[in-house]
This record gives sequence, structure tokens and C-alpha cells, in this order.
Amino acid sequence: MVDHDLRDFESQNPLYLDTVPNAKHPEEPVFSMVGTGPLCENPGLPVTMVCQKCKCEIETRSSSCGRVECPQCWGTWARRAAERAAARTWGAFEAGVSQNHPRHITFDIDTVDWKQAKQKALDFGFTGGLLVIHPWRIKPSYQAELAELAEKLQVNRYEAWRRSGLGMDALLWSPHVHAICYGKGIPIKQGTHDYEYKMIRKLNSLNAVQGVAFYVLSHTFTPLTPNHRAYRYFGICSPQKLKPDWVGQVSDLLRCPNCGFPMVFEGSNECKEVSTYTTRGWHEVIKIPGVKVPGSGGQKKQIIPTPEPFYAWDIAV
Repeated sequence: MVDHDLRDFESQNPLYLDTVPNAKHPEEPVFSMVGTGPLCENPGLPVTMVCQKCKCEIETRSSSCGRVECPQCWGTWARRAAERAAARTWGAFEAGVSQNHPRHITFDIDTVDWKQAKQKALDFGFTGGLLVIHPWRIKPSYQAELAELAEKLQVNRYEAWRRSGLGMDALLWSPHVHAICYGKGIPIKQGTHDYEYKMIRKLNSLNAVQGVAFYVLSHTFTPLTPNHRAYRYFGICSPQKLKPDWVGQVSDLLRCPNCGFPMVFEGSNECKEVSTYTTRGWHEVIKIPGVKVPGSGGQKKQIIPTPEPFYAWDIAV
């Protein structure tokens, strides 16, 4: 099975833009948010799943088109994307590349530009992780209304916005980045009013990373790339520096996004089986000087003996 996260899409296809075009006017975005496109022809019946441990409830569908733009089925896309993004991001901790758990941070950028987002994260002292860009924020004049609606519907504010019918008038053009990253970051001077970045919380498990990834992907912009990848990696989590030994799909039970406990259909004890993206054996890619990768540099590929696996945790510290 091909791990699409391991491919360097940007260098292989000119359609994979590093920079998303700016709006002609700050209040006139040129792209749309996830889940705001046309509804699919057969979205399936609504199904409520309940966590037996923390009593969290989520709404799923008996069937899903899985399209990122579908107002009913975008969650399937977001779940699959979050599984892949979380696996690689948490993989850096599993590989021993970082001894500390990742953190969820946010910071502002001037425009919707992946290169700027990556460079700014590095400048802040973070060593690698996952980046998701949000072009908008909810306008202050609509925050109370949408917070009330979100509480009533038991959803987050952006899902409440999607269901409200308010449209883009309720959103403010304000590009910013959500990152799940490693490293302590540069200290922020106490008492200063200059905003640099905000540390939201530390994430102590794969499930926590996946939950945050799902949340931030739920209200990003609809990807302009054919593979619908709405996130980027940087630093120690980049595909050139971190790889798994095995990638595949396994059957698992639908689990609570908050605590990871299996969820059941409302009114019964029956669980829902889902196909889950799974990885094993994350390890740091260590380049040895003078050793060329077969097939690189325009040379003909050669068959060479495969060396024993060399993992980051084999290095004596």
C-alpha cells in the first residue's frame, strides 16, 4: 500500500501550490471552507454514536461519499486525514527523535503561504511537526450567537456556523496556523503585548494528537490539490527525515475523539466497525555521507544488499 504522506507532491506536480492565491480584498476569500460545497446525492441516514466512558456524542452517517466539500460527509474525509497526520506526527515521539510530547500551538501569518508557515514555526524554535492553515476567524460580532448555537447543537462553533446559514459574512479574513509540533519554542517575554505564538496544550497520546488534528481540519480551507491534503509537515516530521516500516489499514471500533474509548450506537451496546489507517516501526532517516541512494543523480538503479535497520533509538546518548 502506498503511503501518500511519503511522496513529495509539491516537487512532482505543478498543481500542488505552495502558496494559495490571496483574496482580492481581505473580506473576499477566493476559496471555501471544508464542508461548504454541494450536498451529495445520497448522504445516508444520521446515526448518533455515544461514548460509554465520557458520554460524548457524535453524529455519523449510515453511508458517506467522503468528499471534503460535502456538508454531511466532510467528517469522513477529516477522520481519514487526521489518522494519517497524527500517525506521522506522533511517530517522531515513537522513534525517539524527540523525548518530549508534541504541543498544540497557534500563530498568525501574513498570507496563506505554506513556506511562510514552515519558516515561522522554525524561527520560533520548534523542530518539526504538523501545520494546518486557517484563513478565517469568526467575527467578534457573531461569536456570542454562534457560541450559543454551538452549545444548543452540541457541536463546535465552526460546525454551528456551517449549519447557521450565515455564510461568509460571519467570518473575518485572518490567516493563522495551527501546529502540532515538537520543541520548547523561544521564550516569550513576560509583560510584552507583542503576540508571537500561543501554546494551547501538550498532547500526551496518539489519540490526543488525532483529536486535535480532526478539529483543526474541520474548519480549514478546501484543499486545491487533487489529493485533498490540507496539511503539511516540517522539520523532524518531514517524509525525508521520518519513515515507518509498515503502513496499512486495520479494522477497529469507532472510538471517542475525546478519550479513545469505543463508541456504541445510541440506545444499544453495539459498536461500529471502521477501517483505520495504522503504521508501525517509525524511525529516523539517517543519511550517511558518501552513500548514495540507488537510482539518485540520474544513475541507473543498482541492486545492493539491504543493510540491517538502523533506528534512532540505537544511538547511545
